[in-house]
Amino acid sequence: MKYDIVIADPAKNITVFVLDQVQDRAAAVKALMADPSLAAEQVGFVIPPPGGSDRPWRLEMMGGEFCGNAARSFGLYVARRTGLTGKQRVLIEISGAAGPLAVQVDPGAGLAEVTIPAPVAEETLEFNGADLPIYLFEGITHVIAPDIAPDEDVFYTIKELVERKFAGQRQRESALGVLFWDSAAALMRPAVYVYGSRTLMFESSCGSGTAAMGCWLSREKPEDDEAIPIVQPGGIIEARVIRKGGAVIGISIGGTVKLYYPD
Repeated sequence: MKYDIVIADPAKNITVFVLDQVQDRAAAVKALMADPSLAAEQVGFVIPPPGGSDRPWRLEMMGGEFCGNAARSFGLYVARRTGLTGKQRVLIEISGAAGPLAVQVDPGAGLAEVTIPAPVAEETLEFNGADLPIYLFEGITHVIAPDIAPDEDVFYTIKELVERKFAGQRQRESALGVLFWDSAAALMRPAVYVYGSRTLMFESSCGSGTAAMGCWLSREKPEDDEAIPIVQPGGIIEARVIRKGGAVIGISIGGTVKLYYPD
């Protein structure tokens, strides 16, 4: 089956926006993720607002998870779809987020920055004698793994430990990320498991992972408002973290996004 799609490329985290109102989403995800010409890392389904409604456009990710890269890319898509020009603020809805999110966009320049809620909690996880930081966001949980080589077996070991740690304490989020941080190279390699689709992807970049990494890198600055570029295999995403009294009170992630229709 052929789908009406748009491809978003935020730092090579290739995201497919499905414009059709698809009945069998699981089949669509399977087909699109398997298409080598797309090189997709994730899929989202576009829900336009009802005619005459002032409700925001909505994006529902393939496993009901939250994705920062998809959110900011979607804001840019909505701006272009609705004919906005210049620097604009667009409200969107996305799965995994409790309310609408604001995306600052510049359609001509291909720039998009989304403001996301601060982590709902910060924890640690004991792994091989080290305490790994955990940042729990709406719709996704991230574990930072400093100077641990990216590895699928390591990922699944950490995943099992996270699930065991939070069993009975809180509802499991829709996705889990492990952010393998190479301190010598200052390089983040994200891996994300989506529970709804039962997929693990070592991603080219990760938006919410960028936010988590920004929180961790700014952890020793009680009063701060700075932009932190996070280098990833697919490029650079900038995290802006605002702290007051040591607490994170604001986060945004931004950078360039390419949007195109496949041949």
